[in-house]
Amino acid sequence: MKPIITIVFCLIGIVGYSQQTDLIMSKEIKKAYNNGTRSFTGAPGENYFINQIDYDIKADFNPETRILKGEEIITYTNNSNDTLDAVYFNIYQDIYKKGNSRDWDIGSVDLTDGVEIHKIIFEGTTVDINSNDVRNSSSILRVKTPNVIQPKSSVQIEVHWSLIIPGTVPIRMGTYGDKNYFIAYWFPKIAVYDDIMGWNRFGHSGNQEFYNDFGNYNVEIIVPGNYNVWSTGVLKNSEELYQNEYLKRIQKSLTSDEIINIISKSDREKADILKKAKYHTWKFESEATPDFAFAVSKTYLWDATSLQTGNRRISINAVYKPDSKDFHEVAEISKNSVKFFSEEIPGVPYPYPQLTAFNGDGGMEFPGMVNDGDAEDRNSTLYVTSHEIGHSYFPFYTGLNEQKYAWMDEGLITFFPQFVIQKYTDDKDYTFFKHNIESYNYYAGTTFDVPLMIDSYNVGRYAYRFHAYARSAVSFYLLYQYLGKEKFTAGLKLFIERWKHKHPTPYDFFFTMDEIAGENLSWFWKPWFFEIAYADLSIKETYKTEVNKRIVIIENLTGFPVPVELTAEYKNGDIKIFHSEMNVWANGEKTYKMNIQDEGLIKIQLNTETIPDAYPKNNTMKL
Repeated sequence: MKPIITIVFCLIGIVGYSQQTDLIMSKEIKKAYNNGTRSFTGAPGENYFINQIDYDIKADFNPETRILKGEEIITYTNNSNDTLDAVYFNIYQDIYKKGNSRDWDIGSVDLTDGVEIHKIIFEGTTVDINSNDVRNSSSILRVKTPNVIQPKSSVQIEVHWSLIIPGTVPIRMGTYGDKNYFIAYWFPKIAVYDDIMGWNRFGHSGNQEFYNDFGNYNVEIIVPGNYNVWSTGVLKNSEELYQNEYLKRIQKSLTSDEIINIISKSDREKADILKKAKYHTWKFESEATPDFAFAVSKTYLWDATSLQTGNRRISINAVYKPDSKDFHEVAEISKNSVKFFSEEIPGVPYPYPQLTAFNGDGGMEFPGMVNDGDAEDRNSTLYVTSHEIGHSYFPFYTGLNEQKYAWMDEGLITFFPQFVIQKYTDDKDYTFFKHNIESYNYYAGTTFDVPLMIDSYNVGRYAYRFHAYARSAVSFYLLYQYLGKEKFTAGLKLFIERWKHKHPTPYDFFFTMDEIAGENLSWFWKPWFFEIAYADLSIKETYKTEVNKRIVIIENLTGFPVPVELTAEYKNGDIKIFHSEMNVWANGEKTYKMNIQDEGLIKIQLNTETIPDAYPKNNTMKL
């Protein structure tokens, strides 16, 4: 009952139409267009702004206690025309705080007092963290600033904090096995202030993902001297850390197309990888990055290679537990994925100087890093690796708002990594996108089938995955089929070029694709992205017209545009396929007449294996 109520309220909130588009828009979106921060071409408007947030962080992590202590100096640049009298921080690790709401039960073993804020200094003035000027609610920390932040100005904010990294129940990060840690969402992070919502203050309860501004990171991480560290950033002091033998291997991997075993099982047994010291300080830098994660281990193996793409060479790494069943191949798969994305779809050079795949659990993306568990089979390894790497473009290069529009990145990155599987699989029975169509057909038309333009944080836990991944991936698959590879890729390239290091909305994507398509695609956007309905074709009737000719009338029961593909079987064993593109429904037609050969015809059937259809039982007719 609850999901239905949510849908109704969200739809009521989407009111009004823009004068320059026939796609429905919310008040907040319309306001942005009226203010000139967005344009109906799909490009940023002349008044567009995005704020810059640079971080200098020093952190000390104790693997034995899992306590992380940190100090950060944030340079916040307010590029808007607004005067800000408060700053909002995302305190993501408060998902483990006792008493905070979560989208699922995680038990009590990892519950803590949350992220403890010890000190806040604004432009040299210490803020009383126990006063009403500082309020923490549902993972959002509001700090009333001693002085306002003027438009077009920069301020410095210093924060000291500590937290305990979860040891048993990882949510996208945490402890993996013995002495291995993937650490993310670990520092107080200023929320996004944008041209749509102002401060984005939705908080984090587990299901929905993240929304971040871009900035430069200088990060120092202190760990015990026998632990390796990998991160989003580029390591700047490897000579201070590694023994010469391993330093040479690292340097070789930075120029080699071959897989280099930097740390093997025998190396771990010798335990002389790092220079002798009680503690090491690891220094990293990262530019124009929306977030920063790192991994710590003293038992994992390490493979590395590199790839030339665009005007630079990308360092590619896989770090994994010795008994992993598939990670011995992940460095190669990662390299192939980066090559495919850089050269084919979306055809844009990989945006970071390095990539590290960490063998943790599940699958989660971070700038320059992925956290993946072992997969069930090779196709699954190909998918989860390429999927998480694909997120380097969406949402990290284009700063998508995953809290509101999770489907923008998850849908795209569920769809086009399928090409990586198709290219590199050893499964002779693999059919492109078949599994995704099966998933759509199963759930389409159920209470899980929520319009994509409903904000992700309003969808609810149970509908979220179908909303974010399945329906959206099918819609992008259909768009690709209709436009063809050349136009679809050109649209992605233009969208990325316009919105790299910015914050696009779905409308910016829609209008950009319209431009590349050379037509108004509202006939496609409206049903697939805005409406409560699903794809459903049926064979309504068939009749002869003349000798050896037959008309088959295909009915579109919901109006959702999909291609029409009819398979005709004949007595002599011949099979013929008749295909029409989905724009046969562009003008709201309810039926479509398909002309086929009649002589010896015994059966006709609509394709529901690679074309979405919620009710496939009415798609077959015997004659």
